[in-house]
Amino acid sequence: MNLNKDIKMKRLFVLTMLTCMIPLAVADHHKDVKSKEKKMNNPNHLLNFAECKEIKEGIGGILSMSGGIWKEIEKNPEDKKKWGEVIALSDLAANQSTVYDVWCKDMMRKRMKSRDKAKKEKKHKNHEKPDN
Repeated sequence: MNLNKDIKMKRLFVLTMLTCMIPLAVADHHKDVKSKEKKMNNPNHLLNFAECKEIKEGIGGILSMSGGIWKEIEKNPEDKKKWGEVIALSDLAANQSTVYDVWCKDMMRKRMKSRDKAKKEKKHKNHEKPDN
């Protein structure tokens, strides 16, 4: 009798697990043609790829400008105006870097990952099948 009860409990457990797992297995079917449009209208979407690229290039420009000012400071360390300029540029670069990290980094990583995947698939498709 105990053996029969154990079998029933195991069946119930397996049935419960399957019932819980099936929705997870089919949950990714809802991607549609309008998914890009939905992302653009999402309140959490702030910048597109081109804007993120501009921010990244701007950060590089700010850092190169501050590099030139650092060289001037090395020549004349008492120049308080140059110290103020380099501090302001450093703050600006830090703020823009934060914006890039928050709004762009994941998008850029996903875009690069999908490009790499597409390149691999294209490379794979271009291989000829071996002759048997």
